[in-house]
Formats: sequence, structure tokens, C-alpha cells
Amino acid sequence: MLSTCFGSACKKKKNATTGLKTKICGMELASPIGLAAGFDKNADVFNATLSLGFGFVEVGTITPNPQTGNPKPRLFRLPDEEALINKMGFNNKGMLYVSKNARKPKLGIVGVNIGANAKSINKVLDYTSVFECLAHLFDYVTINVSSPNTKNLRDLQKPELLEKILKNVKSINVSLKSPVPIFIKIAPDLYKNNIIEILNVCEENGVSGLIATNTTISSKTLKKPTSFEGGLSGKPLFKPSNNILRLLAKKKNASTALIGVGGIFSATDIYEKIKMGASAVQIYTSFVYNGPRHVKKMEVELKKLLLNDGYSTIDSAVGALLR
Repeated sequence: MLSTCFGSACKKKKNATTGLKTKICGMELASPIGLAAGFDKNADVFNATLSLGFGFVEVGTITPNPQTGNPKPRLFRLPDEEALINKMGFNNKGMLYVSKNARKPKLGIVGVNIGANAKSINKVLDYTSVFECLAHLFDYVTINVSSPNTKNLRDLQKPELLEKILKNVKSINVSLKSPVPIFIKIAPDLYKNNIIEILNVCEENGVSGLIATNTTISSKTLKKPTSFEGGLSGKPLFKPSNNILRLLAKKKNASTALIGVGGIFSATDIYEKIKMGASAVQIYTSFVYNGPRHVKKMEVELKKLLLNDGYSTIDSAVGALLR
């Protein structure tokens, strides 16, 4: 399914032209750098963000019914930590609103991140509803069972519940004229055996890949550990998310794609996740701190890193640290 999984290094001459085009789950990306869900809550500005240089963008998280999310204030900067704390709670205008926006022509690859309503009686079925409504309008779907800001949502990472969600959406996906790649976004606050269980369920149910990771509820990696409510993103998440990514890369099947997220502030950070096994990456916090020029700056630097190591493509660098 993928051209960006563990192949031979195939290093090229130092003077070879290095490009950032890559392919993941059949999707042609101009760049491996994507915008994570959380910025474009309602699919209002996906073409505007694509024009900044992102290789792909992910909108959402989208729930069946509109909801206001958690009470404000709910987004906080930690400048000294180069981090954010958010406790948004899936604030969005609902799947019907997004379905209208999603019909607009797209300038590139756009995925949708789906979730469950906070007050839903049956959260498993919420994913079925949103998938059925939106999947055919996007290039891929991410199932978000790892946000810490909806009560009990992370319980859906348990194998028996996750399998129910996947079986439901899979039955819809195979009936589509063009089935879409399905990703699962997991939490960084998991034990090794939990991660392997999730990976096994995903692969047994034909999931295209995993996104590692969502925000953390741990303060251990903060320079000044402090208690907080919500999810922590940014620099403190880099190492924890890499630990999850590394484990997944070692244990996964060759056809399972990985997208690395968490703490990326530079091309060096991106390159580390790629060499660790990620076929693509997503950013959010560094985009908030560094602004719209940040993406293209990192792309120029990433090309140099690849060229210095003799790689002419992203594909040939994926998983280099594990070979």
C-alpha cells in the first residue's frame, strides 16, 4: 500500500536533486509536513492553510452534533516551555456544517479528524455517524480516540471498544466508490502493552496507519513540572511521542503507515521522526508560535538534511535509524 515504509536506503550521490514529494497510503503529498487537527475546527480554511506550504492538512475534530466545547479560558501558552495547554473539548459546528464546506474544490490533500459528542450515550456509534456523513468528502479519515478533553474518550482505545468502532467504519468504507485511508490517533500516555494491543487491533481491522501522538496529560517533561488540566503539546511532547513512534515502527507491519506528531519545531525534529519510521509528520504548536513562514523554512532545511545524508527522496530516509 505504501512506498514510504522500510525499504533499502538507496542513497544517491551528494549532488542529486532532493525533493520532498512523497506518497502515503496512495496519497500524493507535495511535502511530508502536514497541519494537525485542531487549527481548522470546521473545515473553513483548508485551502488557505494548504497555500502556506503544507503537504496536507487535517480538519476537525468533528462530532455528529454541534457543541461548544469546554468552558473558557481553555487554551494557554507556556512560552518558556515552547508549549501549549488546551482543554478545548471538540468545539465544532457539527458534521452537517462541515459536509457543506467539504464540497468546495481542494488545493491538495485534506483529511478529517472525527470524534464523539461529550454528552453522547453511545460514543462508538458517533464515529459511525460522522464517518458515514463525511468520509467520501475527504482524502482520509482520522479516528480520534485519544483526546484528554472529552470525559472517558480515551477508554475507546481499549481493544474491545476500538474494534467495534473499526468494524463499523470499515463496513461503510468498503461500500464507498473510493474507500479512504483510515488512521487512528493515539495518546502518548500509554504503557507498552497497551500500544501493542492497539496496533494489533488496528492491523487486524485493516487500518491504514497510526498517528503518534495526541497531547499528553503528564507534566514530567516540563522544565518546571506543574499540575494542569487538559492536554499538553509542544516541545515537552517531543521525546514521549518519539518513544511511541519508535515502538510502533519496530512492531508494525510493513504496510502500516505512521505519521509523527509532537514537539516538532525544526527540520531536524522532522528528520528525526522520519528516520524513526514516520512517512509524514504534522505540526500545530510550532505553527502557533512561529507563524505561517515556518513551514516553508523547515522544508528548505529538510531538503538540506536529506541531501547531506545522500538521500534524494523522503521515502529512502524513512526508518533509517531502524535499519
